[in-house]
Amino acid sequence: MSCKHKFYGHEFHQTGEFGLLPKWKAKTLIIGTFNPANNFHPQNTALYFYGRKRNYFWDILPLFAGVSPIDKSRPQLQKLFLEKKQIALTDLLISIEDAELSNSEHIRRIKTVRDKEIEKFNSFTWNTEFIKAYIEANEIEGVYFTYLSNQEERYPALNTFENQTRIIENYCRDKKIFASRLFTPSGQGLRSGIPRKNKLINKWYNENGANRFPFLSSQFDINNYPFG
Repeated sequence: MSCKHKFYGHEFHQTGEFGLLPKWKAKTLIIGTFNPANNFHPQNTALYFYGRKRNYFWDILPLFAGVSPIDKSRPQLQKLFLEKKQIALTDLLISIEDAELSNSEHIRRIKTVRDKEIEKFNSFTWNTEFIKAYIEANEIEGVYFTYLSNQEERYPALNTFENQTRIIENYCRDKKIFASRLFTPSGQGLRSGIPRKNKLINKWYNENGANRFPFLSSQFDINNYPFG
């Protein structure tokens, strides 16, 4: 048994091994970690990437492109936006190969949706090489990770999100492609700041490289998103 990514082989995606990458051409690639299938996590209501209730991604990403927020429950509208703005979404992990539905501890780990809990498994199918091939084929201009953790760790283990992130970051560095890490779109750990989504917008723009989004609208003005 294995726990597959919920959107592997999605109708928006390519077939076969590239099943966690979209069919359309892109200039921007945004990479997350993992979204478990419903057989392991029945409460996972996301209809597409970043579709969980406590997530600001679809509230703020369109604003950088000069577009209104998009409802999390409208994946077709999300697709139209992504295609038009040439943005691709994907995740680092395709599948946890040694996850067992009959093992309550495995279920518990996966349902936390926490990277450290996922990394307690031993066998993984990573998306890393397919991501690199997608970057090459599309001549991607900007790569962004919605993963910040463990940047200070000197020698991350092979089967960790940190190590896979660094493989792609090093690839981008060699290819002279801009790459940066965005503060988690859940806003967790953001501390003070009201409204919270405005603080997250400022964090992305001023500290995480969103001011270099290839799709950034000429009409975007960071001063329109104050917070206290």
